[in-house]
Amino acid sequence: MRNLIYIILTLLLVGCSKEIEDPEPFVPLPIGSGCNPKDICCYDLREKSGVYDLFSSWEFAGFQTITNDNESLDYLTCLARTAVFTLGGEDYDNVFKVTLQFSNEDSKISECENLAAFNLRTFSNKITGCYSSSESGSLSMFTPEEGIEFIPNNASYTFPVLGFENDFLEAIQSVESYEIKSNKLYLTTNSTSEKLLFIAIED
Repeated sequence: MRNLIYIILTLLLVGCSKEIEDPEPFVPLPIGSGCNPKDICCYDLREKSGVYDLFSSWEFAGFQTITNDNESLDYLTCLARTAVFTLGGEDYDNVFKVTLQFSNEDSKISECENLAAFNLRTFSNKITGCYSSSESGSLSMFTPEEGIEFIPNNASYTFPVLGFENDFLEAIQSVESYEIKSNKLYLTTNSTSEKLLFIAIED
């Protein structure tokens, strides 16, 4: 009996050590059409006809990495989105969106004198900031502390959401240019090689 237990324990240890040595390879999130309605992290990134500009309504899809014609979105945004979705009741008809809206009107924040306003809604924050832009594509975004309102939810203190909020706010504050291609808005920063990818929200 003792020998049988020893053999079972040995097999378990060997199995565990092999699993540690051979972790699953990192596979980036797929990008493309044909999203499963139950996949809350999938976005339809096909180009759509229409007139889009900086003042369109935008939804954040993720930090995008482009290498050798391969495009992938980060996992952190998906993990945060999943945490909010799971702890918020798993409502597929009302999946939370991280949204961005630029305005032509001047900001009412004291630190933003003579600058236009933008509104940003993340998983845990409502941000009213200001920006400056040019037709050549330069863009600077400012997020004064008085314009950041914390709106907690059941997932606000989970590691994915905390990590996302920190990375996202840091990226927004370091934006230096933008580009619009079809129904997609790309923001480039000086803090990361990834681009912030937004998709136009269709009415």
